[in-house]
Amino acid sequence: MPRAGAWKPLLARIRGPYYDPWESVSEPERRRAIAARLDEYVRHARTLTFYRKRLAGYKKGAEHPLERVPPLGSSDLRKLLPPKSRRLLVSGERGCSVFQSGGTTGEPKSALFSHEELEALALPNARGFYACGLRSGDRVANLFAVGGLYMTFLHIHRMLQEFGCVNFPFSNHTPPDFVRGAAKAFRINCIAGIASVAVDCLRGMAKLGLEGIRIDKLYYGGEHLYDSEKEELKRKFDIRTILAPGYGTVDTWYIGYQCMKCPTGVFHAHDDQTYMEIVDEGSGRHCAAAPYGSGITSPSGDGASQSAAAEAGMLYATPFPRRLTPVVRCRVGDRASWLREPCPCGRATPLFRLLGRGDDVLRIGYDSIDYAHVQKAAGGVKGLLSAVQMEKRRVAGKDQLVVRAESEAPPSRRKALAKTLAERIVRDRPTLRRLAAEGSVWPVRVEILPQGGIPRSARTGKLARVIDALR
Repeated sequence: MPRAGAWKPLLARIRGPYYDPWESVSEPERRRAIAARLDEYVRHARTLTFYRKRLAGYKKGAEHPLERVPPLGSSDLRKLLPPKSRRLLVSGERGCSVFQSGGTTGEPKSALFSHEELEALALPNARGFYACGLRSGDRVANLFAVGGLYMTFLHIHRMLQEFGCVNFPFSNHTPPDFVRGAAKAFRINCIAGIASVAVDCLRGMAKLGLEGIRIDKLYYGGEHLYDSEKEELKRKFDIRTILAPGYGTVDTWYIGYQCMKCPTGVFHAHDDQTYMEIVDEGSGRHCAAAPYGSGITSPSGDGASQSAAAEAGMLYATPFPRRLTPVVRCRVGDRASWLREPCPCGRATPLFRLLGRGDDVLRIGYDSIDYAHVQKAAGGVKGLLSAVQMEKRRVAGKDQLVVRAESEAPPSRRKALAKTLAERIVRDRPTLRRLAAEGSVWPVRVEILPQGGIPRSARTGKLARVIDALR
């Protein structure tokens, strides 16, 4: 039994300006270490019959060693993992935790993590939170999703304990009035949670009054927050730090993290944890980084665009710590681009920009409408909140884009807000405007709902931002 006072929080173990030495490793040393880890991981995966033929295209020492290896998609993982199959299991199911994801968009898929793998999540978790300014003196409301085989709350809770923070394990199911009472009584200064859950909680607290409450840090995950949403939070609640300490998926692992210098949508790569590829799926070619001089600031201000010189593609991930169920070249579902320039924070870990979900685009007629465009349009309409949803419908043989937005405005103003938003959506979409004028598609329909009017997932609290009724 450890003697009293022997335990030290994670921060007490830091030596140097960053969380750990990997963040300052030189590029040649980094490349050698990553190549060695990838080669060892491929050898481990080949112990499974499933991978022996599949990994025949692996080229050790090549610039892109996995280029000829087929990617794994969501449907593949559903078929290969329990309860449907054990083909990706290195050993039995003893000593592991079972999670599920994807239930809001279709049949959920399982993810099995050994207990050792769950413990290993502490490193990328703490690295990201430290880079985003979390310190042991912070008093943190944990609003991440819990229950229903959801994963994030558990390892965030463990990390906050290890970090030495004052930890308030609320979960996403806690009503705002309860969070408000505890925040006032215990001087909570930091909120961590799924983006839409955290924002909705803050708004609910504000309706009851924020006297005696000071939230200065908001750490989010699970969804993207756009600049318009961040500006609302800073303006209404005077929050100084709004960052994403971790980006990843339950199918893979942590992939990236922000720091205090990262603009919206830009992340450092956890390249010692996950082998990342950004691939043009049309050609199969790996995307090149933006040249020096393009900077890391988002040109559009919404975190969803990129420098014209950067190449965008789909993100593939191979997570080194996943040993129980090896995952080689998982198609994450997000679009991204590499940035060549180093971060002003001084960390050597490479930068990439997330460009939104690969399926966050709706084809209306022959125009492709991405969610970022609709969200940006809504952000420019005074009186609207940041919760926005878009849906594709097929009515009488023609496509229609339906957009839902929330507002605290009285019902008498909603018609005017809807008209303004519809005009902003089509203003910069000449193709969509022409198709509607010709009668090839229906005009954009905008529905303005009260705060909380757009349905959220009962399991996670997430907002379904894009719905294709024809899928």
